[in-house]
Amino acid sequence: MDNISQVIHDCETFAAIKQAKRVKPLWYGGRWSKYKYGEAWQIDYITLPQTRQGKRYVLTMVEATTGWLETYPVPHATARNTILGLEKQVLWRHDTPERIEPDNGTHFKNSLINTWAREHGIEWVYHIPYHAPAAGKVERCNGLLKTTLKALGGGTFKNWENN
Repeated sequence: MDNISQVIHDCETFAAIKQAKRVKPLWYGGRWSKYKYGEAWQIDYITLPQTRQGKRYVLTMVEATTGWLETYPVPHATARNTILGLEKQVLWRHDTPERIEPDNGTHFKNSLINTWAREHGIEWVYHIPYHAPAAGKVERCNGLLKTTLKALGGGTFKNWENN
């Protein structure tokens, strides 16, 4: 093994990211086959250590047919931040989707979100509570994102907002 290959082989960051990628492809499964790219998304929030800018949560948005991930860091997981993140990362970049699937958190289940979704013609369908397969794509991306950010931070989430 040459010198470069040995360095890559011994790199803990590379090993952690490589291990995280050993899962079934995100597009596996027929449930999403009736949708075209950008028409269906799953969304969720993850919590990370607070940054210097006060951001502690990340809105994760996964396009259902391809597994494309969009993220939007925010200080608080609120309905307003959810709408802002969806408008900036999904509507402006990928057009208005037909369907969005969130979990049953209060930041997703309220009148502000319901009104916004109705005004945009978006079908807002909540996941089955405490049933992980219902949110499989976004949960898998959340795990991969956390593993990758931790690996890039040298085993911690230090400076995660820069990655």
